Order: sequence, then C-alpha cells, then structure tokens
Amino acid sequence: MVHRGFVFPFGAYPEEPFDQRIGYDSRYIEESGLYNYEISVSHERVLGVFIALLGLLPNKAHVVAQVHTDDYYRECDSYVSENAIPMDNLIEWVVAWRAVTADDGFFGIGAFCEDPAAEVFLDEHKTIHMYHHDPDVMESTLEGLGVPFRMGLRFFWDEPHYHEPLPLSDDEGDDFLSAFEDLADSYELMLEEEEEVDIDEDGDPMEVTCWRVEVRGYQQNGVEGGPRSGGFYSTYYLNAAYRSEAVAQVESYLESKHETVDLFLQMARVPLELLTANLRNANKLPNEPGVWFETDKYEFDGDQDD
Repeated sequence: MVHRGFVFPFGAYPEEPFDQRIGYDSRYIEESGLYNYEISVSHERVLGVFIALLGLLPNKAHVVAQVHTDDYYRECDSYVSENAIPMDNLIEWVVAWRAVTADDGFFGIGAFCEDPAAEVFLDEHKTIHMYHHDPDVMESTLEGLGVPFRMGLRFFWDEPHYHEPLPLSDDEGDDFLSAFEDLADSYELMLEEEEEVDIDEDGDPMEVTCWRVEVRGYQQNGVEGGPRSGGFYSTYYLNAAYRSEAVAQVESYLESKHETVDLFLQMARVPLELLTANLRNANKLPNEPGVWFETDKYEFDGDQDD
C-alpha cells in the first residue's frame, strides 16, 4: 500500500488513507535514564535504518523476538536469547529472512544490551523503537540516515489498522513461524514468562483460564544432552491462572510421558465459550489447573539441534 509516497509494509497498514510522515520523535524515560526514539521510514528503507541502528549496540547483545499469538488478552509472545550473540550474526539472519523481517505483520525482532543499557527493536508494524542513553549520538545518527525529528509525530497504528502474516509458501518457507523457529534454534531463544499474577484488559487479576499451548518436543532418550530424536509438534489445552504456571504444567505433563518440550511455539488464553462444543465438554474441571486435552502429534525424525 502506498499513500502520498509513503510505502507501507505488506503486513501492517491503515484501514483508511493515513499521511504517515518519515521521521522520529523522542522522549526521556526518567525511571530508566534512557531516551526512547520511535522511528518511521518508508518500507524500502526499513531494513537499512534498522541494521544501521543495530550498529550502535556493542558487538554482542541479546536477541529479542515477538511472535503473534491468538491469546484473547494480549497480542504477542516475547522470546529472549539466553546468551549475548554477535550482532553481525543477527544482521546476517535479518538479511536472510528479510521478507519476514520487513513485511510480516505478525513478527518483530530486535536486540538489547545491559551495560550500557540500550535496545533497538523493529516491531510488527515495522516501526523502529530505540532506547539509548546518549541523545547526541542518536540525533547525529538519525540525521546522517536522513530521518528528521518531528515533534508529535503521529503513527498509523494509533488508528484502526490491519495486520497480515506473509502467505505460507511451501517453496520458500518465508512465513513468520518458520523464521521464528530458525531464530530460536540459532540463538536458543527462551519464552519470557510474566510474574505470577496476569491481569486482564481491565487491569484485574486473571483467574484460572483455558490455555492453548503449541510446542515442539521430543522423546527423552535417557542421556542428558544427547541427540534429540523422535521429535513432534503438538497442541495442549489446559487450565492455568498465569503463564508460568501454564508452562510448568505442560513441562510436567510431558515429563510424565517421558517427553520434553524443545520450544514453546504459541501460547494463548482462550475463553471457554470460544471453544468448540466437543472441546468445551472435554474440560471436566474448568476451574482446576491441569492439562485436559492433547491433539494428535505431527512427528518428525532428526535432531533439532543440527
């Protein structure tokens, strides 16, 4: 979609024509001592500006990814790499998966470091967010990239807008879940779990809720650190009050079957009334935590660590 010279990505665009301007706005975050920069550039420049800003981070930083979820109460799951990784490697990944990085409206990626604190993130709208302690460095960098300061810059995602994933392609594999799995395998991404009390859209503590959790797992072979053979994809329905409890329940359930979670792919809270009648009836104790349904497995051979 193009409007007045601004090219929107395939996966995120306004419902109505929107005069999205190129530029950035910034604000100081007192509690962290960092400046937050929100940066809008036309689609053809997104990857170039994003890669240039990754260059402001140290040689190694932690990768962070956000993946769309069907959760009724939130939009994305977040994942973080256990270790800091070379930024050159991340840039190579971004270029290799540029279709997803620059166009998929269900996927966001970035990196952060802690000493000194800084972060750059390309979100699912393909807006770039940067947190940095030095405004002089940021302003000179953005000026050099031809991105002007615009006080009160408006963004199309503050208005009604669409999100679309890239179409699935058996030939190319350029879908956001394939990209996410490749990223997770390359840099050992871990699902971020919230505090023990989740809140709903009104800010009230969540009670026990139905969850749908999609995982990639494998059969335990009795050898710690051994090859991960007998892999599978499966989906579980369970009751839990918060995300970390849901994670623990799935892990315990699989352990009882001599299986292990390799990667949490998707986690979503789903109100019971939105389930099919057969699924809803299978949940005999909806107010009691526990896994109560497992779908058929899709099995594969080979070592997912390769």
